Amino acid sequence: MFAWSSLYFGIKFWYQFQSQLKKTEEAESLAQTAQLQMLRYQLNPHFLFNSLNSIRALVEEDKKRAKEMITELSEFLRYSLLSKNNSNVPFKDELEAIRHYLAIEKTRFEENLIVEYDINPNAENFPVLSFLIHPIIENAIKYGMQTSTKPLKIKVSANVDNNKFILNISNSGNWFERDSDSFNLTGTGTGLDNVKRRLENGFPNKHKFFIDKNNGSVSVNIEIEN
Repeated sequence: MFAWSSLYFGIKFWYQFQSQLKKTEEAESLAQTAQLQMLRYQLNPHFLFNSLNSIRALVEEDKKRAKEMITELSEFLRYSLLSKNNSNVPFKDELEAIRHYLAIEKTRFEENLIVEYDINPNAENFPVLSFLIHPIIENAIKYGMQTSTKPLKIKVSANVDNNKFILNISNSGNWFERDSDSFNLTGTGTGLDNVKRRLENGFPNKHKFFIDKNNGSVSVNIEIEN
């Protein structure tokens, strides 16, 4: 009788444990999904406002460029709002969204912004988290425009070496400390923190994230093992 009771309670405990484990995994998945949705729908309102204002000005000055900017904006919004939750996407998809975003900013800032790409073809199909890179680029423009001599220079480099994805995003200018009051900068400063948290969730113990703060330039680096 004791053996049957022990077996019964053992099986019951196992089922309860599996049920709780499943609920925990579902909760973590929902939390990650909710976090990404929050990031998507909290797109910098200043970016949208400035983009629409630029389009409005271009409608009278240069209708062709206005149409091109509308296309870039719609493609960027399509990717940021419709790409699949927290799933991996080929880096080339992320890069295409970044090209749309930077094309819009280039139209706004004109000769005050120079963008360079150095993308090795072997990096294009490497899986990365969707909408991972945008906060880094946004920071590079937001802070770079206020700390760099003009034009602001941004470079996006990507490569794969020994099954390791290596991404570097650099900009001219200086690193901005959150507690500094030297510049009139807006925003919560959580963009890079979100990137780090998503990397920890998406690639635990298989990634590196570090920032090089040089005199006159800032470089954000991400390494992901396959």
